[in-house]
Amino acid sequence: MTAERDAIDRSRRAAAARRERTRAAYDARRAADRRRHDASVRRARLAREVSLVDLVDRLLDGGVVIHGDITIAVADVDLLYVGLRALVSSVENMERELGAGLSAKGPALAATPR
Repeated sequence: MTAERDAIDRSRRAAAARRERTRAAYDARRAADRRRHDASVRRARLAREVSLVDLVDRLLDGGVVIHGDITIAVADVDLLYVGLRALVSSVENMERELGAGLSAKGPALAATPR
């Protein structure tokens, strides 16, 4: 019995030591990631400050595409499918890139009836 108990105690101590090493390695990786993140944030702030208006202007000028699909199934039978496809861009940019008139220029879209 004592030999079994000693073996169990050694096994538990070894498992605890492995957990400690794993935890220490995790903490070291997390600290290194945090230092890298902080350094990149400092570099970005020093390089150029971007206001929200500049960011929105860049996004609308270049355009942003959002794409996603959701399928809800029970027992491998699709019950519901939702597809999302959205394009966010400025009208001016879309007219320039696509060559299509998207502005409200038609008589039905005029603000005042003719």
